[in-house]
Amino acid sequence: MIIDELIEKGKINLYKENQEEVKAEKFKAILETTRHQFEKCNLYRQMAKQKNFDPRRDLKSINDMHKIPYLTTANFKGKSGRPKELLCVPENDIQVWTTSSGTSGDPSIVGRDKINIDRFFKMFDFVLKEINNFSSYNWSLFFQPRPPNALTVEDKVPNPLNHLGYIFNVANKLPMEKRVYALRFADEEARKKGKLFEFDPEATFGFLNANPSEKGTGWLGGSVPLLYMTLSEYHKNTGQTFNVGEKTTLVSGGGWKSFTGQSVEPNKFREDMSKILGIPKEQILDVYSFTETDCVHAECEHHNKHLLPWQDIIVRDVETLEPVEIGEKGLMNVINPIAYSYAGVSILQDDIVRITMEDTCPCGRKGKVVEVIGRAEGSEAKGCGAQLAEETDS
Repeated sequence: MIIDELIEKGKINLYKENQEEVKAEKFKAILETTRHQFEKCNLYRQMAKQKNFDPRRDLKSINDMHKIPYLTTANFKGKSGRPKELLCVPENDIQVWTTSSGTSGDPSIVGRDKINIDRFFKMFDFVLKEINNFSSYNWSLFFQPRPPNALTVEDKVPNPLNHLGYIFNVANKLPMEKRVYALRFADEEARKKGKLFEFDPEATFGFLNANPSEKGTGWLGGSVPLLYMTLSEYHKNTGQTFNVGEKTTLVSGGGWKSFTGQSVEPNKFREDMSKILGIPKEQILDVYSFTETDCVHAECEHHNKHLLPWQDIIVRDVETLEPVEIGEKGLMNVINPIAYSYAGVSILQDDIVRITMEDTCPCGRKGKVVEVIGRAEGSEAKGCGAQLAEETDS
């Protein structure tokens, strides 16, 4: 399919001067994916017909993109939604179901087959290498629970997994003995009280105090609130800093906005983590994604979150749901041509965002840059990173 060709030539299009050509190619991929989902998913086709939409008739150019009927996170809820009916492939083809970590007790659940998974991790590798400038590492410290084993894109997973945990497991190319995890599963008594995980100080500070810079370049990541509060509190109490190596990169996975009423601001996070860990602020980067899409919005060295050359977003007015102009705030409607196994080409998220620039980032990468402002009022308050932090709180 066209999207596979665009992922392969992603670097060329990321810097291409003629972005009109890039948009034309992107539109072809979006059209092909929309047609595929219209034809293969009966529920999505019914919803599209209710809106009098047919991609063969109504998608003529990139300017028609806003016409694509969008689903919402509610459609993917395991109890109140219809996630299995949103599949575009037989259920037996699904290789993994991943779940969100919302606080409602009814998380989103999305099924991906081998085609979808292969595309996703080619995309994620592209993000690390071409947006984050990071691809080679000798060790990792993740503020997540230790998985029972390392997963690859080839593995079929029998039980649903947390979306963020699955991504960081598969994306990590290191053998398990070179990975350090800051969380362990809580004991039975604590789990009865709702505490799913607990911090593992021996593993975490034992590793950090062993001068990891001597092991080479590292990758720190996981839940932002957990990482920030653990390290900043330790530094506050002891005054101690660590030497993780100036080439180590912190690529975190969300949870900026809330944790038990506290606020973690990106600038403060970068400043403190740079001081405590001894790495440049340019290498402390956030990736922003959703369980319901295959799009990762990642920061460049200027901390601008870039859209990838093959995807797009529409910012919609909170009240009217009509598209707004560049620079105006609204709900984020993700356009995702990677989606193959499920009807996810157009998903309306509950985050408030705005497009801050297009083709003008000082890093030289082309395309749109998105600023995440916060969750829409009344939406679930926490995503994967913040929810994971809450599940460790005693």
